[in-house]
Amino acid sequence: MFENFIEKKSINRCLTQEEYYEIVDYMLKNKIDVEVSKMFLALNTFGMNKKEVLSLAIAIRDSGKVLKYNQNILEKHSTGGVADSTSVVLIPLLASLGYKIIKTTARSLVFTNGSADRFGAIPNLKVKLTNNEIEKALAKTNACILSHKGDMCPADQILFDVIEKHELHNDINLLAASIIAKKLASGAKSVLIDVKYGRNALVKSYLKALKMAKIMKYAFKQCGVKSTILVTSSYQPIGDSIGNSLEMLDAIDVLHGKRCFLRETAIDYAVEMMKLAGAKMDNFDMRHLLATSLDNGRAWDKFVDIVKIQGGDVTAIKKDSYFAPYNTSVIKSNFDGYVESIDVMSIGEIVRKLCKVSHDNNIGVTLNVKVGDKVSVGDEVATFYYKNKKDFKDYKDVIANCIRLTDVKVNKKPIIKKVIR
Repeated sequence: MFENFIEKKSINRCLTQEEYYEIVDYMLKNKIDVEVSKMFLALNTFGMNKKEVLSLAIAIRDSGKVLKYNQNILEKHSTGGVADSTSVVLIPLLASLGYKIIKTTARSLVFTNGSADRFGAIPNLKVKLTNNEIEKALAKTNACILSHKGDMCPADQILFDVIEKHELHNDINLLAASIIAKKLASGAKSVLIDVKYGRNALVKSYLKALKMAKIMKYAFKQCGVKSTILVTSSYQPIGDSIGNSLEMLDAIDVLHGKRCFLRETAIDYAVEMMKLAGAKMDNFDMRHLLATSLDNGRAWDKFVDIVKIQGGDVTAIKKDSYFAPYNTSVIKSNFDGYVESIDVMSIGEIVRKLCKVSHDNNIGVTLNVKVGDKVSVGDEVATFYYKNKKDFKDYKDVIANCIRLTDVKVNKKPIIKKVIR
């Protein structure tokens, strides 16, 4: 089927927009078959230039519903991380200040948690919405949470499956095309993209993350979409927890005014999004406005409104029983020292494995330390929430060893390494 396309790629020639439409049309009809697998493995082997990435993204965008608005709709996306519920905070925070924001959510890849996984921990929350429901949500709450499993970008779901089947998680071209397609389909006119790199991210090196950021910047500019691309280090977990319900609980705590690294990061990102939307204030005034909305309850009230209008169980997120683990055990440090690194990737893999087996969102790990913190023998460095008592026996030492100590004092560093406006 795609022999000619593969031959073109093998001699370093580029595929056209029409040819990418043909590939996507075939995907929609045949899902993952031998031909689709061969085509994407060839794209992975021979590479794609930035024009081809945009062509694939446009074809994926046009595989389903494309939303259009006359107003400035904001969007935010992350390339995938662990212990990062920044988007959950950003949506109601910006909406509480009158900004219109749509969040197209995606499920996790490998060890990461996607926004779809976090929002999926809210009972009955509906993320497959009709046009009328989307417009109603935006009119009443300024925000809307949408799943890419709905009418938007159906080809993207197939691409996700191809990436997982053939372990193409490090292919920045395919990842970029997937992200660009969803943002273009959402009708957003201003987007903030967080490209993470490092051991705890899908993209391992800074240079690959920077290349991916530049590809997306080019694509959005070509499509008339304003964008800011952040290249961020994954050395420091943004939130305190790993696990669907726990990561949502991290965000809920921040929306109730908790001061922590997640709050500060969400405010940093919100400032960038306000700039994209044309805010004329200086950074200090924007940060003050955002912090006030978190502290006076406006952002939390907006979150409740968003959950309610999309059918979510509001009583569940207000009750202490929202997170109800079967078993809880603390993990203590066996050494003195400074936290040199936290392998949240490995912890994320453990949590994902246990959640998959038990189908339970209340499994997870809360970290009591950050990189750079001083730790003494006997300090509680983490809390493990699990279903079967055997799980604690099997994984307590593994989790403890993911928190690596050193005798040398470790300086904390900013996670934002590059801002491309």
